[in-house]
Amino acid sequence: MTDTIENRKSLIVYVYSTKQVRQLKKYGLIYYVSQKMHYVVMYVNADNYDWIKEKISNLKIVKKIEETPYEQLSSELSLEGDFEDVDDDEDY
Repeated sequence: MTDTIENRKSLIVYVYSTKQVRQLKKYGLIYYVSQKMHYVVMYVNADNYDWIKEKISNLKIVKKIEETPYEQLSSELSLEGDFEDVDDDEDY
């Protein structure tokens, strides 16, 4: 039996009330629920991402949906030579 890791994408779903957040469980994994700010951070399957986003946006409890900027962030690490020109605060 081989276990594979599914590709996931995260969504920030703003809701009118957090009482009906359980409705979102069937679309993906709920990672965090903010009771005060009325939003949900959830992970959905990357293969069905557009379909799931459309289905969630049609729910009555959903105010708006935002994509998280994780994919746009740079994943490259800086090299040692990048900081040679920077002056340190050794004058103090």
